[in-house]
Amino acid sequence: MVTMSTVWDRTTEFVGGNIAALTPIVLVGMFVPVALIGNLMPLMGASGVVGNTVVGALIVLLSLASNWGAIAVTALGLEPAAGRSVAIRTANRRFLPVIGVNLLVLVILFLLFAPAFIGFSLSGIPMNQAGGAQPSLDQINGPAVLFASLYSLVLLPVLLWVVARLAVITPAVVAERRGFGAFGRAFALTRGLALRIMGVILLYLIVSQVAGLATRMVAGSVFGLLLSNDGPVSLAAILTSTVVAVVSTIFSVLAVAFLAKLYLATRDARAAHVEVA
Repeated sequence: MVTMSTVWDRTTEFVGGNIAALTPIVLVGMFVPVALIGNLMPLMGASGVVGNTVVGALIVLLSLASNWGAIAVTALGLEPAAGRSVAIRTANRRFLPVIGVNLLVLVILFLLFAPAFIGFSLSGIPMNQAGGAQPSLDQINGPAVLFASLYSLVLLPVLLWVVARLAVITPAVVAERRGFGAFGRAFALTRGLALRIMGVILLYLIVSQVAGLATRMVAGSVFGLLLSNDGPVSLAAILTSTVVAVVSTIFSVLAVAFLAKLYLATRDARAAHVEVA
């Protein structure tokens, strides 16, 4: 029987028992990219066309590096006994297939959100204006607003369900040398577990976001009082982003390891024809 509590126990056991193997991967492949992205984001929109292009390119490259780190952690979670070097080699081999699958997921999400974007763009409500003149009621396209709002309300739970069914897609790509066939494999493995996985996702999002916001508020206040906080790249801002990156990395490692263990549990259960619950 596969239960979320059992998967969580295996996750904490894996993380606690493999600190030495995880630390270099997490530091180089996850923490450093996340910390740098956090410090580069305030520069977007304030560096001119060329500067914004350079910053944007750096953020994309760092995001890819962070994905590589997550793949390496996934590989180690799937086969802890193989060690760090094998996990790194696996991440190198499976990097492009995982990125390809993730890009397809992003395209699908964009297409699903497109009707809502179109509806809001036709509504007459400015989407990128802070302050300034507000549109009058006769300038607002009521049917477009209603359609976009209702579509978004219906789409969100559907998306959460889809994310839950695809939760183990990256471990499937890494462990089974699959490409786009991992979509069907992920749906097969998570059959009967969607609601439980949705609950875990919601809990993770709430706890991680609250922890991140609390860390930013506390660290920002402390560093803002002790150090200069002038400009987007002040020492206080850099230290605050670094502390937030530590918290974000911890939650990311737990999430990646959890999904790896969830994949193993569902794979073994399906192989043994055991009921999931």
